[in-house]
Amino acid sequence: MSGPVWKKPDEVMKQMRAKKKALQARFSHAPASTTTVDSSDLPVNESSPSVTASVKRKNPFRRSPAKRPKLLAVTQDDQRPPKADLMSLLNSPNQLKKDPSKEKAIELPPVLSIFSTITPVCQKVDRCAVDWSLKTKVRFTSKSPFAFSSTLRTSEEASGITGFVRCVSSLNAEEWSSLDTSTNAQFHQCCLLWQYPWLPWLSLFPRDTRSPIVSTTTGVQIGMDPSISNCIVNDWCESFRSLFGLLRARQCPFFYVCTHQFTVLFRAAGIGGVAEIHALLTPTTRGLREILRKEDISFSMPLKKNQDQTTPVNEDSEIKGSDDAVGEIDPDEEDGEDDDEDWINDIGLHSNLRSKLEAERLQDGGQGTSQGTYADSLLLIEGVETQGLFNWLLNSKLCLSSTGPLAGIPPTLFSPVAFHQATLRPLKARQGFLKQDGENLYSIEVQGPILPHSMVSLMKLLQSSDFTAVWNVLSSSKPFATFQSPSAATSAFGKESLSDCGLDRSSLDLFCSSQLPPPTNEIRFQNGCFYFN
Repeated sequence: MSGPVWKKPDEVMKQMRAKKKALQARFSHAPASTTTVDSSDLPVNESSPSVTASVKRKNPFRRSPAKRPKLLAVTQDDQRPPKADLMSLLNSPNQLKKDPSKEKAIELPPVLSIFSTITPVCQKVDRCAVDWSLKTKVRFTSKSPFAFSSTLRTSEEASGITGFVRCVSSLNAEEWSSLDTSTNAQFHQCCLLWQYPWLPWLSLFPRDTRSPIVSTTTGVQIGMDPSISNCIVNDWCESFRSLFGLLRARQCPFFYVCTHQFTVLFRAAGIGGVAEIHALLTPTTRGLREILRKEDISFSMPLKKNQDQTTPVNEDSEIKGSDDAVGEIDPDEEDGEDDDEDWINDIGLHSNLRSKLEAERLQDGGQGTSQGTYADSLLLIEGVETQGLFNWLLNSKLCLSSTGPLAGIPPTLFSPVAFHQATLRPLKARQGFLKQDGENLYSIEVQGPILPHSMVSLMKLLQSSDFTAVWNVLSSSKPFATFQSPSAATSAFGKESLSDCGLDRSSLDLFCSSQLPPPTNEIRFQNGCFYFN
């Protein structure tokens, strides 16, 4: 009988039970020896479950033991010296095999050896010098939590405001026993300043004409209304007179005047090691310097390179006096201007385009002038000439913008002490956490016009533990930090004459010192010393 053999249901069930028992026996009675037999080499016999149970199935994902030495050999070959011959390594691959337990220093190729000699050098000082540039933001980070918090209680906020307005320290003033002496109150006192004008719907700092300043409202600009603008300007003149009077009486150590074109720093006599009242103005252009000469305001350019600074000896001639104050004009510079003019005429540049380029050149913050940079165009006005600069700023229309959302708005005044029409403004502080280089750090960020007195107070408050500070500087105020008077006086005169200027004794020593801070935007405090990167 040909064809498949018919099986009864009982035989089929019996065969299935036999297969099930053979599978269970193979998993439960597998041999424990390390020698394995490939099941593909044995014949398949369904009726012999014992043979199937004694065979261990090969793991397809198991790595062969022979691969481990090969991996070690490849790792050791990668650490071969760079000067080894390539052909010799190909002929004898096992020549460089060594004990992997012994560590060996990896040598750099000759091309990369220059990087091993470059090591970062940090300048170490015992105390931090005053940085006179304006900061827009500063971030403090520390491995340990800060002793203060940005969340204040009512008593802490009140004590901080009282201590700042009355120019007293909550720790050193015994007569103010009711003041809160906690670190939160001291932190709030460090984050306060006086400002005029203050318009909540406009951004009055920084005033940068190269980036458009957008107001928070889309309504009518108050600067376009002449009556409103005149009221604000009149109040500003009164505030400016009050602040300059405080500076002359040594009741105010310094203050800033921020316009849309330049920034002026007024400092009292004795501040920065200068014996006379003085002012620093930056950035400037040829046109602005020419206007100051016409107003008979003598000035010098201490940061200008490759020039011999001279002082006027004969004041009979006004023109000679002003020329001596700024230094003689280089003949090469005049020739360069003539060459530029001739080149523009030769290429046939359109007159309208020429006037536009000239306007951009005069308003680029010194970049298109003969000085080239912000630092080179810094002006120093000393002594009685500071009164002339004050009168010019008080009456000049160049301090007012004629276009944009700040049209008709007077310059912004910043001061550490109170003056007429001033508004008490707090800095914005935000506390949080960040992760840097795989390490969790505590951070606190302060935003706003950060004046030098705020930076010095915050540094002192944070010296209870190690910290790192990183800040952003207003670009137009960077030259203030690099100026040093050639005739620096001792700080003893400043400490005695500025005893009522609103700064405590320890801070006054720093402000009267002529020491310059390193040009950096990062500082690290560790083990009682400051490190500048």
